Amino acid sequence: MKRTHLTLAASALAGLGLSTLTACGGDGAAGATEVADAKVCIDQYATATVIDDLLTGIKKGLKSATDDGLELDIQNPNADAATEQTLAQKFISGGCDLIVPVGTSASQLMATASKDIPIVFAASSTPVEAKLVKSMDEPGGNVTGVADVIDPVPDIDAMTELVPGLDKVGLIWKLGDPAGDAQADKVRAHLDDLGIEYVEATISNGSDITQAAQSLVGKVDAIEIPGDTTTISAVEGLMKVADDAEIPVFGGTSEAVEAGAVISSSYDYEVVGQAVAQLVLEVLDGADPATTAVVVPETGGFDLNLTKLEQLGIDVPAEIRDAALTTH
Repeated sequence: MKRTHLTLAASALAGLGLSTLTACGGDGAAGATEVADAKVCIDQYATATVIDDLLTGIKKGLKSATDDGLELDIQNPNADAATEQTLAQKFISGGCDLIVPVGTSASQLMATASKDIPIVFAASSTPVEAKLVKSMDEPGGNVTGVADVIDPVPDIDAMTELVPGLDKVGLIWKLGDPAGDAQADKVRAHLDDLGIEYVEATISNGSDITQAAQSLVGKVDAIEIPGDTTTISAVEGLMKVADDAEIPVFGGTSEAVEAGAVISSSYDYEVVGQAVAQLVLEVLDGADPATTAVVVPETGGFDLNLTKLEQLGIDVPAEIRDAALTTH
């Protein structure tokens, strides 16, 4: 079900502290020429519904500018490390005036590859921990962006209500991914506070996810996905194992819920994409990424998979239903 939350969209865009920008740049003909003649290169990193929504939002937010001549170059390396390296060099030598990498891993690679081209990252949940920026308010280099900071604590709290007698939780994420590692740290700390044990099953790439999920069967009462891009893009392999074993899966944003997870805190990623577009226009119009604060849109609530919860025989308390942005 498509989310269309006008209040969330308004809050996200208002959070940028910008008036609506167009290809005119807001300050006369010079700005119009710069934006209209610019080339924005987007590394979408992988194929996923969340990324599709994000790109839709970016395109909508840049429509006026692209109508006036702004060029978009969107490339998908399909989460392949070698292809990512090649793409970085292509962007650097290919006349890109601004680079938009999607997710933390792509953002790190692009930020390492270029210290000169402005970079506006899209949907990195841990930009400080990933060393993309020095701080959220003062990034300090050529990188700023929009951070989809999702707190996994509400997922775990919902898990304790939805899974009576919860004893052990399985954690699956890409080890070494800054977003996944940081989110996993939060999950483990909260589980420790609750006195709930956990079993880790890390992956190095998406093809590992089936084996990781199989290693948890018979050992855990539920699985939490801390939320890195690699794990989310491979979530269907996890869901097949979890469904066969009747293990509920939590977290992972709306992409995982659409694939069969039961609940996740979430954003409307078209709104996130529109926030990215507005920040792109601001930087093209002359804003310095070093002093342009990272934008954090407001989360909207939960994505809730009522169909899967019913299949698993899990009753949903009214307060969780009431907090649902989207139901499936």
